[in-house]
Amino acid sequence: MKNKLLIAFFAITTLILSCDEDDNNLNGTGVVNLTYEELTEVENATIGLTINLDIDSYSHNGGTIEVTISGADYGTDYTTSTGSSTFSLEVEPRSLLSTFSIMPVDNDILDGTKTLTITLSGVTGSLELGENTQMIFRIIDNEQPIVSVLDFESNVMSVNENDASSTPINITFDLPTTDGGTLSIVSSGDAVYGADYTIDGQTSGDFDISVPAGANSASFNIQPIDNSIFEADKAAIFTLAAVDGGLTFGAVLETTITIVNDDLPPNPIIDFNTSNPVSINEAAGTVTLNFDLSSATTSDATIELTASGMAIAGQDFTLNGDSSNPFMFTVPSGSTSASVDLMITDDSDFEGDETLTLDITNAAGGLDLGVTLQYSTTIIDDDPDPSIFNYLETFEGFDGTDTYLNSVLGYQNALVTQTLPAIEIMKIITNAGSFSDPDNIAGTSDNGINIFYNTGGDPTAEGILDNVLITPVMQGSGSMDVSIDVAYAFKNQNNAEVTFYWSETYDGSGTFNEADWTAIDIETAADMDGEGFGNNIYKREQYTINPSTDFYLAIRVNQNIDTTNYRTRWRFDNIRVDSQ
Repeated sequence: MKNKLLIAFFAITTLILSCDEDDNNLNGTGVVNLTYEELTEVENATIGLTINLDIDSYSHNGGTIEVTISGADYGTDYTTSTGSSTFSLEVEPRSLLSTFSIMPVDNDILDGTKTLTITLSGVTGSLELGENTQMIFRIIDNEQPIVSVLDFESNVMSVNENDASSTPINITFDLPTTDGGTLSIVSSGDAVYGADYTIDGQTSGDFDISVPAGANSASFNIQPIDNSIFEADKAAIFTLAAVDGGLTFGAVLETTITIVNDDLPPNPIIDFNTSNPVSINEAAGTVTLNFDLSSATTSDATIELTASGMAIAGQDFTLNGDSSNPFMFTVPSGSTSASVDLMITDDSDFEGDETLTLDITNAAGGLDLGVTLQYSTTIIDDDPDPSIFNYLETFEGFDGTDTYLNSVLGYQNALVTQTLPAIEIMKIITNAGSFSDPDNIAGTSDNGINIFYNTGGDPTAEGILDNVLITPVMQGSGSMDVSIDVAYAFKNQNNAEVTFYWSETYDGSGTFNEADWTAIDIETAADMDGEGFGNNIYKREQYTINPSTDFYLAIRVNQNIDTTNYRTRWRFDNIRVDSQ
């Protein structure tokens, strides 16, 4: 009996140990599947819908599951609990389930059902993908009823004049319409209903189409009418003119159907050469315009050109020196090509760019009209627009010569009440990295305007520093933005007043008469220091002026150099003027 009890004890102990070992076994593989193949949620749901990923075994050591969501715009149409449309889910060892949630984004726009595709795109660790790795998640639009947005499927098409069967013109709907409705089509273009084409089931080029409830498209059929007359290709233009019921307009409301001619002309035809320039500078002089002939002429032909557009014949251009409009020219018998000279008038008046369109309006004699009968170009004005003015002087072109500021840049120096030597004036210097950058006030440049004076403790060197730097004339008018970069040094001995002026009455003589000038602002070292601009820190002075004619700017530095205020230095850079 004792032996039987021992055998039973050992058997039970072995079973328990065996179970413990199975429970602790993490060498298996967990197969991952999406729980559902399809789920649907309403756009205005208040909580996210949980998506479950099942793992078939707990004897795995964990890993990650890569998830990709496609088919709609993240953040616009939906969000996820993971914060992205592509993410990785961490799976703990022995876990039998992994989840995330999708929250639809509610809006007030009728934008239809969004269909998301959720794909398990990969796994790591001791996981592997099962058979169900993809599911559909639909977000149902809660705006009702569905009003379909209509567009032509294509905005351009072509059909051949001799097509035996009609061609469908499709109108697409973004969503099936709930209530249907009526859409009205109107026609235009040089193709004529009944002469150049018909519409299946209609009696004119203007017609209505009845759209039944639930429809997701509409169409009509165009049938070209074949004839034996050579003529240019013709265009039938159809426009969505009105809709009602459960229909509304989209973006593509017009389609142009080109009916391609299939008949041969009795004579060679003339067309504009497609390589003629699409723009011509006003200073170009004479430009040759070429024509293509389909074959050699057998008799003289007379061609009529009619000009239209902003450019005026005789004022802005002539053809072969002739200002007539229409203009006639002859193509001799035996010609295989033709050309005319477009002579552009170059004047000094600002007119803006001007369009010029030439049409071949008639051909008589040995040529017939082709299909490329119009040529358009733009004559580019080369004269400055007085309403647009831009000026920037950075002084970075300085060549080191004493005359550069005045003779090259056109600046003037003028003394006012100055008693110090006349050489103590504002001038260009080079000092690497000590000036400002025009695009970044905190940046550096190497050249700029400088004025510096120091008595060196010599009372005989004291006196009045008072001189002006005047810019070249600014040839513009209207509201202008003005900016000048300025920096000072020696704030404890520098009490100069720096005054910025502008004038439209100054005569350019080099003599400064303060009555001719309007002060814009006065700057001092103390003021700049109080604003937080220390020694050698540039401040961009910015002003607005409104001259009615050409004008000048000026900078004046004025200081009584004495025992207390015995030295000064001011630097200026990047003088800029721009029309507003």
